[in-house]
Amino acid sequence: MNFRIDRWSAAALRSSLVAVAVAGSLLLTSCGGGGGSGTNYLPTRLIAFGDEFSVIVRQSDSPLAIDAKKYGINGFTANTTTPDCYTNPLWIQIVALHYGLVFAECNDISAASTTAFIKAAAGATVADVVTQITNFLASPSGTLVKSDLVTIMVGTNDVVQLYHSVRSGDLSEADALSQAAARGELLAQQFDRVTRYGSNDKARALYVLIPNVGDTPFAYAEESGADGAGSRTLLTSLTRAFNDQLRSKITINGRSIGQINLFDTFVNIVNNAKAASKAGILNITDSACVPDNPLQCTSLTLQPAVGTAAAATDSTWLWAKDVYFGPIGHSLLSNGAISIINNNPF
Repeated sequence: MNFRIDRWSAAALRSSLVAVAVAGSLLLTSCGGGGGSGTNYLPTRLIAFGDEFSVIVRQSDSPLAIDAKKYGINGFTANTTTPDCYTNPLWIQIVALHYGLVFAECNDISAASTTAFIKAAAGATVADVVTQITNFLASPSGTLVKSDLVTIMVGTNDVVQLYHSVRSGDLSEADALSQAAARGELLAQQFDRVTRYGSNDKARALYVLIPNVGDTPFAYAEESGADGAGSRTLLTSLTRAFNDQLRSKITINGRSIGQINLFDTFVNIVNNAKAASKAGILNITDSACVPDNPLQCTSLTLQPAVGTAAAATDSTWLWAKDVYFGPIGHSLLSNGAISIINNNPF
């Protein structure tokens, strides 16, 4: 099963995945907002900073190319093997298309103006996102206004990087936890750069508390490896240190920042069999993708059935590959983002 979205079917996609969103019990927070009174906020531009979770890799120079790839389970046009970047969309795609915004990297509309911009990059850490924001603000299009929606999701690569530093002996666990917290605080500081003027007339922004890296297929593989005992615990501690500092250091500025707590959402699914079952999720521990490179993973290259274990599908396995979640995770994330935008007094 593929999930496909286009400019005219965004609502249909979210409706089809409503059970996932409900089962996830997504926790949404307005940082200092007015308590859910909501507005008719309609962003006219989206700027996405971060890592692989916000990256679409264009494959063609054609202005109508839809063969772009993502770090997850890539899909096809219905009943064909033609790549289709609208199928199994990223969370930023669903958000953008909900508001009629268009990414140049995935566009099938002739003469459509580009109104959504990806500044995220594969492998990015918090330090890289600082640079992404610096470069954008210095660019000719870098003046932000309140109709601009900024999304920032980063931190998973930081956690993995610090984990490897502990395993290699380059850092003690205590030092790694301290660095994870420092990176969370550094990321929190970036929101002042994109949202604050005295009159609150800069951009509106969403940030994501990353899922627990200790619950990923990468973590399970590390735990089962030679001398791997304690890997999941370490990865969980690093994730918590990063998220906790990010959340606690965000400046409460009245109304312009929203939090998507994907950490608690995924914990609920992983630890609550009833929630996972209600969402139709059959596997919460393994990688659905066979190819090592997630850019090469498609709905046709998923794990086959083994014995009594069912084959992997786009809609029943939580994880695509290693630390990358599949369409289910992106649906949860986009539902949370749209709910904040619609209900927060942006």
